Amino acid sequence: MKRGILIVVGAVFAFMLIRMFIIIVVLLTTPEGEIHKKGLISGHKGDWSAAIEHFDRVIEMKPHHEKAYTTRAYAKSQLGDQQGAIEDTTIALQKYPFYGRAYAVQGLAEFRAGDKEIGCKDMQQAYDLGFEQAKEYINQYCN
Repeated sequence: MKRGILIVVGAVFAFMLIRMFIIIVVLLTTPEGEIHKKGLISGHKGDWSAAIEHFDRVIEMKPHHEKAYTTRAYAKSQLGDQQGAIEDTTIALQKYPFYGRAYAVQGLAEFRAGDKEIGCKDMQQAYDLGFEQAKEYINQYCN
């Protein structure tokens, strides 16, 4: 009897693992995920305008994609559009208020716009939420 229960439990566990794997694979290969990757690659190459176009497409496809808003904000900041960057991170944080990277990008845009005080607050919030890279900006600009 115990052996039968163990077999059933093992089969259920194996089924759950397979199902989780399928879900992860599907999520990583969504059309918006692929377009977002193209935007990241464009940004890595320094083509911020192309990156923004890719992130725009992701947002059209999935309006609640906080990462697309945040990465688009970073690209806008790189092009000098600090107000646009702050607007995008504000949207990202409305959708996902515990997204540390969005606070960091917003803080960077605030620094670049000349508002050190708010930039430092945003960077501290990013760090408090676990975004470790924010510590570099805090040490450089806020201490």
